[in-house]
Amino acid sequence: MSTATIPPEAPSRVPCAHCGLPAAVSDDGQSEAFCCRGCKGAWELIQNWGLAEYYQLRDAPGEEVGDESGRNWDDLDDPRLLGRSAPLAIESDTSVPLLRSTLSLAGIHCAACLWLIERTPERVTGWQSAHVDMNRRRVEIVFDPTKTKLSEIGRVLHRIGYSVEPLAESGDTKDDVSRQLLVDLALAGFCAANAMWIAIALYAGQFTGMAASHEQFLRVAGVGLGVAAVVFPGRIFFRSAIASLRTRTPHMDLPVAVGLLAGTAASIYALFDLEAEVYFDSIACLVFFLLTGRWLQMRQQRRAGAAVEALMRLSPTVATRVNADGSSSRIAAEQLAINDQVLVRPGESLPIDGIVVQGESMIDRSLMTGESCPVRVAPSHHVEAGTENLQTDLVIRVTALGEETRLAELQRAVADAAASRTPIVQLANQIGAWFVVVVLLLAIITAAVWFNVDRSQVLGNVVALLIVACPCALALATPLAIAVSIGRLAKRHVLVRSGDCLERLASPGRIFFDKTGTLTEGRMRVSDWFGDNTALRAAGQIELQVRHPIAQALSHFAQIKLGHGFDAPKQAIKIEQTVGRGVTGEFDGERFQIGSMQLLETIEPLDSEMQSHLDTIVASGSSPVIITDHERCRGVVGVSDPIRGEAKSIIQWLQDSGWSVGILSGDHPAAVARVARSLSIEDSAARGGLLPQEKLDAIRAATGDQPVIMVGDGVNDAAALAAADVGVAIRGGASASLAAAPVVIDGGSLKGVKSLVEGARQTRRTIGRNFAISISYNVVAVGLAIAGWINPLVAAALMPASSLTVLGLTLASPSGDANEMDNQPASIETNSALEPVI
Repeated sequence: MSTATIPPEAPSRVPCAHCGLPAAVSDDGQSEAFCCRGCKGAWELIQNWGLAEYYQLRDAPGEEVGDESGRNWDDLDDPRLLGRSAPLAIESDTSVPLLRSTLSLAGIHCAACLWLIERTPERVTGWQSAHVDMNRRRVEIVFDPTKTKLSEIGRVLHRIGYSVEPLAESGDTKDDVSRQLLVDLALAGFCAANAMWIAIALYAGQFTGMAASHEQFLRVAGVGLGVAAVVFPGRIFFRSAIASLRTRTPHMDLPVAVGLLAGTAASIYALFDLEAEVYFDSIACLVFFLLTGRWLQMRQQRRAGAAVEALMRLSPTVATRVNADGSSSRIAAEQLAINDQVLVRPGESLPIDGIVVQGESMIDRSLMTGESCPVRVAPSHHVEAGTENLQTDLVIRVTALGEETRLAELQRAVADAAASRTPIVQLANQIGAWFVVVVLLLAIITAAVWFNVDRSQVLGNVVALLIVACPCALALATPLAIAVSIGRLAKRHVLVRSGDCLERLASPGRIFFDKTGTLTEGRMRVSDWFGDNTALRAAGQIELQVRHPIAQALSHFAQIKLGHGFDAPKQAIKIEQTVGRGVTGEFDGERFQIGSMQLLETIEPLDSEMQSHLDTIVASGSSPVIITDHERCRGVVGVSDPIRGEAKSIIQWLQDSGWSVGILSGDHPAAVARVARSLSIEDSAARGGLLPQEKLDAIRAATGDQPVIMVGDGVNDAAALAAADVGVAIRGGASASLAAAPVVIDGGSLKGVKSLVEGARQTRRTIGRNFAISISYNVVAVGLAIAGWINPLVAAALMPASSLTVLGLTLASPSGDANEMDNQPASIETNSALEPVI
């Protein structure tokens, strides 16, 4: 018998050789260290290919890769399931035509990734080439179908850390809108450039002399270009102005449209009055500058949206439908219908919402609920799209699919974030509406004043006023700052689904954390072990074939402790899982059970030494795992949930920033108190043993003048998340309703909390600065226009300059990156009252 207690900080933890995540060194101390078997396989494959230069090129750690994805790669060989990614024949020098397929690519994040993927075909027979589009996250694959299959290429890419999926079936209407705007911008640029050359020729002709016929020809050509710029690319402003008149809501495009119309009319009139000024150059340049600012704004907002969408592509596009005769067939998920039955195998994600009709298993619901531990499901239980089946086959009856699933609802909520209207956005819109009315009144006053002073200046001054006084910068100031902030946060896996959260988080207040899965990792680790090594080796080998966090923790611990004694195993056979109780398996001629304390009821009583170790594990708050041979206990294991490595530094930063930090947990008060002391949180602010209603009452009692924030993992936190001024869900899920957590930290790191608070502060500063610039510009510019000190051409240059200034300063504003914080080593903490389901 041997006993072991894992210290809080294991000295053998080093970075994984492949992805850089924490890993453990084997006892021999010579081999490379890996965090998982998938990373080890990827590292060996890259080394064998002679592509070790990949590790020298990359500038950031990669993503953790598993060797078993549960993915049915054969789907890539069925054109019916590929949609837009179906391979197309291309010309080649061989008798057999090559095929080309474009697939969505996940997992790329740097130039080293591109380098590795585009060189991988050199090592795969039949794979001709790979071209990666980093911006669109796509890969174009050319291959010889007689030598390899697309499914084999998919498997190879997965082994080295990347995943491919068919392109979305529906076209991207946003691409069409952006493309049309780009065409309009190019046409406006053509008209503006040529109009300016004509204007230069006319101005030069006034000093050097020009024939009247030539002058008239150039005036006609210039006015024609100005009219073309207004009628074609400039039509967008008139459509918006007409809409504002119909709805009786003054819009910032209204004075622009009036100015364009007045300038165009004056220029056409000037064709018949050679003494009058023409404004075609000003008009064409104005349209070009306006469209340039609008295109830049759309581009930035689309980047923000793309960052969010990339995090939300979680629902599979292919499903296994169970037919009436009991057979199954792979079809596109969009072809399913309500009440169809779908087979979901272990390792697969659910493509639909539904009711389990056959099978018992554990599912990972971290996306929808934030629960760090898998949840048992059985017939009659409801399951959601995007969750992952972990253990055994499930047959599910479809109750919702496509846009009706809860995952789709989550996606829509995230997509609406950049369009949300915070109080400060509403204030900006109200100011903008009144500003338009004031500008039109000032234009009338200017016309009346200059009519009596100098009638020849009336039209020019009015047009200049209407052009220069556009409140574009004012209207752009707030939504752009919010969109940029949301996009930057999304890149750090912080999904903000309500823009007003940023306004509320800008000032310090009170912030409460749930403990388990929030302040702790929500990932099991062996903290205590007592028993014989034979039983540990058997349990580790059996658990290697089980998809469960506690099983993974136990098998990982066995590999570390036994070293070479764990390698080259005799394959464990006859694995049987009993959901809620444990797993049974045969190894090396012996039959073992690994599971919860319920197993003690079926074996001989524990001896005093074993009972003492079991009591110690229970008293520490760790989860006990029993290993038996069906007759007696062969070992007891304590599994616990460590405090997150970054928790202490994040809590300290919040306290230094003026936030009052507390803990609201349903865990045992003693366990909560230990965590609070480790994180320097006052005992009076750390409350344990709370029911969901008691958490809600605590949040309501704290509500006052300062913002109240609740950070939880979605387990029993729904009411508190909804009642807080801002609810923040850790580990990628909202709770019972999406409204419960308007902010989701998808990566599961508390660093996202710092990023969120810093992003909110920077957003408020950016909005304030943008307001000041916009209002100051308009006050000065309107005064100059009324005084007649600027003409329409200068106004055309000044007006977009304000918007571009706001745009540039917003994009150049600091991002407040929280990724530079030091990683603190994780200490062992317990997850009390957790009964393992292995």
